[in-house]
Amino acid sequence: MNRHLKTAILALCAVLLVATSLLAQGAAPKAVAVEPIKDLGVKPKGDKVAHDFVIRNDGDAPLQITDVRASCGCTVVDYDKTIEPGKTGRVHAEVDTTTFNGPIAKSVTVFTNDPEHAQIELTLRAEIQPYIQARPGYARYITVQGEPKTGTIGQTLWAPDGSSFDVLGVESPFPFLTATFREAKPEERIPDVEGKQWRIEMTLSNDAPVGALADHVRITTNHARQKLVTIPVSGFVRPVIAVTPATADFGQVELKEPLIRTLNVRNFATESIKITSVEGNLPGVKTAIEPLLDGHEYTVKVTLSPGMAKGPFNGKLTLKTDSPKKPFIEVEMHGTVI
Repeated sequence: MNRHLKTAILALCAVLLVATSLLAQGAAPKAVAVEPIKDLGVKPKGDKVAHDFVIRNDGDAPLQITDVRASCGCTVVDYDKTIEPGKTGRVHAEVDTTTFNGPIAKSVTVFTNDPEHAQIELTLRAEIQPYIQARPGYARYITVQGEPKTGTIGQTLWAPDGSSFDVLGVESPFPFLTATFREAKPEERIPDVEGKQWRIEMTLSNDAPVGALADHVRITTNHARQKLVTIPVSGFVRPVIAVTPATADFGQVELKEPLIRTLNVRNFATESIKITSVEGNLPGVKTAIEPLLDGHEYTVKVTLSPGMAKGPFNGKLTLKTDSPKKPFIEVEMHGTVI
């Protein structure tokens, strides 16, 4: 081959390589949300509302959707991971409306490889209206374990448009909460509303475990548009006597002098309960009771003496009362003497 021709070909190849490199460096995806906010209008409570958001790639390189994250109550079911230049893809978002009332706005964040639009916010809006309403629409309990009566909370259910429906069943989220249903009596009905009305009654057992209540009673119906009604249940079951903090934790201590920790003891029962004594089972631990409101609230002071042996210690405090309902309370005690 002619030496000059060979040199020209090599030079042309070099130019093409440089041009290709420059073009490659300039190519980039461009993410465009065709309709970033979608209002679906009025939707019945209990339905799942869904929408496919369209993402268009106006760039000249493939668009990668690297992740999609949904806000509370909104679930991303599916999305296209790669969108070629000039093409469109979708992000499918779905919202469960079971626990919502009124206007909602749920967002979805889309993460892409577009350097100018690394994140895209999509919003799904709707007006959630129940076809069946409940009054008061919630059940809140603040009670004390072991009290003779915890009370029954009733709900009246009706269709605002006056249409009739039947309650088919009621499901309680807790074994210690009973829920029953029947047709509402005349005095329990919402006035000036036609159609059948129903009464739901929820009773919390007095042996319910101590702790928070947070769930829903589920009511199934044969209404043509709303098969499920949920009533939120909240509140707290208190212990007869509460000790705060629940554990006497001293941590790591150096006992050059007596060290005191204070516990608060409170009686939540309706009757007076006195703390008659408190004892610790570890040598070098002294205790004292101080009534703040005798029969209802006390302070217990726990003192570690300088003579305690070094190293970790684990024991318990025993608080005795004058009540057969709660004759004693045990409190763990631990720490390390250094």
